[in-house]
Amino acid sequence: MQKAGVARAWCQRQHEPGQVPAEMSDALSDDTIIDSSITCSCCGEQHVPSQQLHVAIFMVKDADGFCHVCTQLGRKHV
Repeated sequence: MQKAGVARAWCQRQHEPGQVPAEMSDALSDDTIIDSSITCSCCGEQHVPSQQLHVAIFMVKDADGFCHVCTQLGRKHV
């Protein structure tokens, strides 16, 4: 997938259960959306290093796949 596709899929995943209003996520850049999905909301640490993030984006076909691949590639966060 391309970065824009992953960002849109991630937004759609958040819209369906009503977690994030579409107007809010549509205003964000693709980089911001992807960064927010791999960054700890408490401490700001990114779970997936930049180089591995590129691999994750390339490998996936949907938002669930992105979540799964990032979990596998990411740092263990405590």
